[in-house]
Amino acid sequence: MEQIIAMFWEVSPAKALVVFLVTAFSDTLWAIYIRRVTHGKTLSASTLSAVIIIAGGLVAIEYIGNNWYLLPAAIGAFVGTFLTIKFDNRKAKEVPEIHKIVQA
Repeated sequence: MEQIIAMFWEVSPAKALVVFLVTAFSDTLWAIYIRRVTHGKTLSASTLSAVIIIAGGLVAIEYIGNNWYLLPAAIGAFVGTFLTIKFDNRKAKEVPEIHKIVQA
């Protein structure tokens, strides 16, 4: 238990912020990646896949030494997905009705 508490005090706020931001960015890329795969966009989906792996690897390297970095990573994942879907929903509401009919 003492070791866990000691690891908490070793958490760098700057590093935690980087883990949060990279994870939020990575999660946003996941949402875009899924859209690209669904629409058959081979090159952009493949490129996003590579970037997602790199971002995930960077985050994993940070929290391997101290598991407390999983907390900002999880919060970043939540925020990344939440904001991406909120933005998409807002964008969908801005599309004029005539455009929706043409797409259907």
